[in-house]
Amino acid sequence: MKKSEAEKRLPDLLPAERFARDHVAPRAGRTLIVGSFVAEGKEDRRARYPKVLGVDMRPGPGVDRVLNLEDQLPDDLGQFAHVECWSVLEHSRRPWLLAANIERLMKPGATLHLTVPFVWRYHDYPGDLWRFTHEAVQELFPGIQWSAIRYASDKLRPDTYIRAREEEGHPYFPRTEVLGFGVKR
Repeated sequence: MKKSEAEKRLPDLLPAERFARDHVAPRAGRTLIVGSFVAEGKEDRRARYPKVLGVDMRPGPGVDRVLNLEDQLPDDLGQFAHVECWSVLEHSRRPWLLAANIERLMKPGATLHLTVPFVWRYHDYPGDLWRFTHEAVQELFPGIQWSAIRYASDKLRPDTYIRAREEEGHPYFPRTEVLGFGVKR
């Protein structure tokens, strides 16, 4: 497929970056970053927002508050106008409880930007437990009206098959994610 002249002038973006550019419009106000721990070489996403709280299950860089959002929510968290939950649900022992609590933390009209693996390598923190289809994401978040939900991969093309290979003792398949953006009803 040929690129348009406008596309030729744009830098090549990863699918998640392109999705964010084309579909994500965070609601202004207090933002919650779920899974905010900043691994070496990664961006501290809290810097993108003026009023933000970063939560994770472990202390460390980027974490303002250590919480397991599968558990009962503390009374002092309040609600948020925007939530980011990137590559977190696959590590949750009970993602349905995590998703329900995320919805509880969202004000009516709040926005949610979600990424979750559909096909991805094994990555162990605190365990690697789940993979999700776009239908599963919609089931987990029944109170969200999805304006965009897509599968995206930076390695797959519709006209090719890629064989699985071993990497670090685990099967490797090209990374494919479900990317979603929606508004709480």
